[in-house]
Amino acid sequence: MKNKEIVKSIVVLVVICLLTSAALAVVNHFTAPVSAANAEARAQQARLDAVPDAADFAPIEAALPDGVVSAYAALDAAGTPRPSYLFTVEGKGFGGTIQVLCVIGMDGRIRTCRTMDVSSETTTLGGQTANESYTGQYAGRDASLSGVSAISGATITSTAYRGCVETAFEAFELVKEAQQ
Repeated sequence: MKNKEIVKSIVVLVVICLLTSAALAVVNHFTAPVSAANAEARAQQARLDAVPDAADFAPIEAALPDGVVSAYAALDAAGTPRPSYLFTVEGKGFGGTIQVLCVIGMDGRIRTCRTMDVSSETTTLGGQTANESYTGQYAGRDASLSGVSAISGATITSTAYRGCVETAFEAFELVKEAQQ
């Protein structure tokens, strides 16, 4: 008798799990396109915030280093390339993946660096890489990144951030060579 009750309970739980999974799959089917459109809109706004004088951005189709999530050339209203390239790069921080947007001018100097995602990092340490006091020190630097300091207590995340910027410079060099 007791075995029948156990089997019945197991069957009921399995059916509940299957129905819940099916319901989640249906919801995901309808919300995934909206989520993807929202993510693209946020990414476009981040690019516009990083290069406010650009009217649009053209994706760069080239073989890029590992870690480069996206690469764009800034365009003016006439569709003429502006002297800026935008690279979104991912790296491994202390708590997980970090994402950095790095804008490099044709002169090989950083126009701006923005922290796109450090949500997996601790707020009090690694999360400080999202602060202007940290990201601002990259502006105007060349590929040597001389004068850039790590955050005390968050050296793993700081090193990952710097690695993302270095990868952006590698991508910049590849794009520059491809256009010559």
